[in-house]
Amino acid sequence: MSTPVNQVEIKISKQALIFVLGFISMLMPLSIDMYLPSMPTIAHDFNVTDSAVQLTISCYLLGFSFGQLLFGPITDSYGRRNVLIIGLIIFTCAALSCGIAININQLITARFFHGIAAAATTIIINALMKDIFRDRDEFSKMMSFVMLISNVAPLLAPIIGGFILNWFNWKANFYTLGIIALLCLGLVIAFIPETLHKIKRAKFSLVRILSNFITLFRHRQVLTYMMIGAFSGAGLFSFLSLGPFVYMNLHGVASINFGYYFAVNIIVMVFMNTLNSRFVKHIGSIKMMQFGLTVQFIMAVGLMLVTLFNLGFVYLVACIAGYIGCMSIIAGNGMAVILDFYPHIAGTASSLAGTIRFAVAGAIGILLSMFATSNTVTTVTDNITEWLMVGSMVLCNFMAVALFLSVRNNKRKLE
Repeated sequence: MSTPVNQVEIKISKQALIFVLGFISMLMPLSIDMYLPSMPTIAHDFNVTDSAVQLTISCYLLGFSFGQLLFGPITDSYGRRNVLIIGLIIFTCAALSCGIAININQLITARFFHGIAAAATTIIINALMKDIFRDRDEFSKMMSFVMLISNVAPLLAPIIGGFILNWFNWKANFYTLGIIALLCLGLVIAFIPETLHKIKRAKFSLVRILSNFITLFRHRQVLTYMMIGAFSGAGLFSFLSLGPFVYMNLHGVASINFGYYFAVNIIVMVFMNTLNSRFVKHIGSIKMMQFGLTVQFIMAVGLMLVTLFNLGFVYLVACIAGYIGCMSIIAGNGMAVILDFYPHIAGTASSLAGTIRFAVAGAIGILLSMFATSNTVTTVTDNITEWLMVGSMVLCNFMAVALFLSVRNNKRKLE
C-alpha cells in the first residue's frame, strides 16, 4: 500500500509539490549548462587556457560527488527541510562567489562548493519524495514527473546562457543562478514541510554512517542496481567527452548549432519519462527499467552498425538520442528499487548511488578525453574519435544489461 501525500502535512497540492521539487532539481543542470557558451569569454577575461576553464566543470563534479556522501547521512539524521534550506543558502553564496571571482583559481574554488551545494538538492529531493510516496512504483511515477520538469533545464540552459552573455556578461550567469536559488529557498520555506519525523531519524554517528555504507555495499542486489545506473549513465559522459568533436570536426556541424542537436537527446528523454509515468504503476519499476535497457541496447547496436557501415549523420544522431533518452527511465526506476529496500536510510542510499554513478561515469569520461587528446585525429575523415565514443557507449550499455540479467536471474526476486 502506498502512503498518500496527505498523511504528511503538505501545504500545497500534489501537482504543485511536484512542480516545486522539479524546479529545485533544475539547479544542478542549470549550474553546468548555462555558462557553457561563456567559457571562451572566461578564458579570455582571465587570460588562461581553455583547459583551465574546463577545470571549473571538473571541480564542480568533484564537489557534487563529495556532497552526495556528505548530505545523504546528514539528512537521515537531521531531516530533509532544514538541510535543504542550508544547501540552497550555500548554493546561493557559491553562485555569487563565482560572479565576483577575480581570477580563475577563485572561480574554480567557488565551483567546487557550488557542486557540494547542488548535491544537497539532488539527494534530499530523492529522500523527501520517498518519505511521501512509499510505494516503489508510485515513487517512480512521481519522480518521472519531477524529471520531466528538471529536463527542461539542459534543453534551455545553453540558449539562456547565450542570451545573458550577449546582453550582459558571463558573471551575470552566476548572478542569475543565485537569484533562482533564492527563489527556490523561498518556495521551500513557504511550502515544503519536514517529511522525516524525529522518531524516524537516526542519531548522527560516523560509525553508524560507515556501517550503513557497508550494509549497502554488502547487499548484492542494491549494489548491482547502483552499478547498472552508473554504467548506463557513463554512456552520457562518453558522448559529452567526445560528441562535440564527432559532431563538429567529423561531421561539420557548426558550433552554434550543436546545442540544437543536443536538444534532440533531451526531447527523447522527456518522451521516455512520459511513458514511464504513464505505465510504471501498471507494469512495475523493474519491468520499466528492463524496457529502458532494452531500447538502449537496440540503440547501442544501431550505433555500431551506423559507424561500421558509415550510414550517415542523421542515423548517428537518432541512435544517440534514443540511447541517451533512456537513461532517466533506467536511473529513476533503479533508484526506486534501491530506496524500496532501505527507506529508513533513503538519504544515505541515494548518496551512495549518486556517488558511484558519478565516479564511474566521470572516470570513463576523463579516460576517453585523455585518450582522444593523446590520439588527435589528423583529418576530418579519420573517424577514430567516433569509434572511441561509440565503443564506450556500447560497452557501457552491455555492462548495464549484463548486470541487470545477473540480478534478474537471482533466485531472490524483487517483485
